[in-house]
Amino acid sequence: MESLFHRAFTAVKAVLFERGHLVYWLNIPSFRHSVKTVRALPRKDKARIGFIMQLPNNWAAIQSVYEAALKDPRTEPVVLLMPELEFAFYIKLKKIIWEKNYAFGEKEFGKDCVRTYDPETETWVDPRSLDLDYVFFPRPYETYLPKPYRASQLRKICRTCYVPYTSPLLGDYPLVYNMHFIRNLHIVFCEKQHAYDYVTGRLRLTFRSGIQKVFNAGFPKFDLNWNMEGAESAVWPRPRQAGRLRVLWTPRWTTDPRLCGSNFMNYKDDMIRWAEETPSMDLVFRPHPLGLENYVSSGLVTQEELDAYLKRYADGENTAVDRNAGYYDTFWSSDVLVTDMSSVLMDYMLTGRPIVFCPTPIGKLMSDDRRYDVGNLIDGMYTVHSFAEIVKTVQSLAAGEDPKREIRAGMARMMRREGHSGQDVLELVKADYFGK
Repeated sequence: MESLFHRAFTAVKAVLFERGHLVYWLNIPSFRHSVKTVRALPRKDKARIGFIMQLPNNWAAIQSVYEAALKDPRTEPVVLLMPELEFAFYIKLKKIIWEKNYAFGEKEFGKDCVRTYDPETETWVDPRSLDLDYVFFPRPYETYLPKPYRASQLRKICRTCYVPYTSPLLGDYPLVYNMHFIRNLHIVFCEKQHAYDYVTGRLRLTFRSGIQKVFNAGFPKFDLNWNMEGAESAVWPRPRQAGRLRVLWTPRWTTDPRLCGSNFMNYKDDMIRWAEETPSMDLVFRPHPLGLENYVSSGLVTQEELDAYLKRYADGENTAVDRNAGYYDTFWSSDVLVTDMSSVLMDYMLTGRPIVFCPTPIGKLMSDDRRYDVGNLIDGMYTVHSFAEIVKTVQSLAAGEDPKREIRAGMARMMRREGHSGQDVLELVKADYFGK
């Protein structure tokens, strides 16, 4: 019965959520009305722009746009602090987690942020009271947002915008640009030409008629990455020293075969043991924000087992766990990345440092997919299929054997974009609001 349920759920999600041609067409009349209403609102001297911050780890997607708006005299940015929501079966709300996000946001942004939820009265702030002209979403998953702050609702009172937090690596455009979400956006900012072609094709009628706008504006997330070049991270357990190799490990957060699977259970004990036995190496384990909780909830490990495992990192002289919101400083101060399929592959490729890629039997990078603007990422990585191969590859790299160095350097050059994507996005917003 469970298998039948999952198959049915996956089929319905693909039809309505990801590919959703029907929901797009049915949505056009009401969306057209929303656009007409919003565009008729009186124009202010300053465009007030809201930036949703629900996961600190995803803030990097829109951070450079926010920073550009903060410096511009014609825009007034405000960060919308959004609690995390836990649902049962994607429907029933189980828990509202606000403490961590509010603490992070109020420390980071001070007076330039607002709480969207009042834990004392257990009520949501009416978004109309915020007087927003635009609002930016950093990820395309409406089900994780409270109803008043979903694109389907905010589109009625302001212009809804989206900057992707990741660039599809497996051609999974129907997920990153799922129709359930993008049908309610006034403006979509794509990170590359192939994404632009995909989105304009999906939104053909509303794009051609001018109801929705789509731009290829680059990847604002990369603005922050380049700015961190040469940075040092405090997460490393020891100061940098000649002859000491820094290894960063980022296993995937889920073993779900539909989401490429994970090598966490395959390599977790070997990785920490390897570090404990190799004093010439520093190892930092950076779990995905959802990883540790998911490993426990899916029954892979108990909470006690996970706590004991993490304690080994805390107790080790040359090991550490990185749970910081930002990670570019850790990338740039590392020597090599060992990773499963992850959105960080493109981020790390910008550093030019070697990547040891660990595919799973149920999920692999498409080595014959040539649709990427940067060529094929796998050409610049070392692909391994066992822990022994990880050790052998890392040891070769430590000895200076890196035959793919020039390939990675070429990819990094191709991925670099002239100018500042965050600033470019803001200029497009200003042109949309004030006119050219």
